[in-house]
Amino acid sequence: MTDPVLVPPELAEVRAWLQVPATVLSDAQLQLVLDAETILQAKACRVYEHPNGWPPELTQALYRRVGREVAARGVPLGILGADTEVGPARLARLDAEIERLEGPTRIVVFG
Repeated sequence: MTDPVLVPPELAEVRAWLQVPATVLSDAQLQLVLDAETILQAKACRVYEHPNGWPPELTQALYRRVGREVAARGVPLGILGADTEVGPARLARLDAEIERLEGPTRIVVFG
């Protein structure tokens, strides 16, 4: 008996969640982002067997990971609001919701 294959969300599911039309971001571009974020998530978290494929909390976190990457495409230097009174602000490195969703499955590395 072979182990079940865990399949992350498909491109169409991610596009529907993000509500980003193909005229804004092509399938090839979005698939590249999805693949990269799936690999990064799988390296950072224990992906466990779930009856519906990818675990639901990791699916939600993956949607957010892809969404952050897509949103950051318009901010290549990671700096927001350079023309405000308080000066420029950097995009946050971490997303609290991703941390909350992935937290219980995070792989802790020492040393």
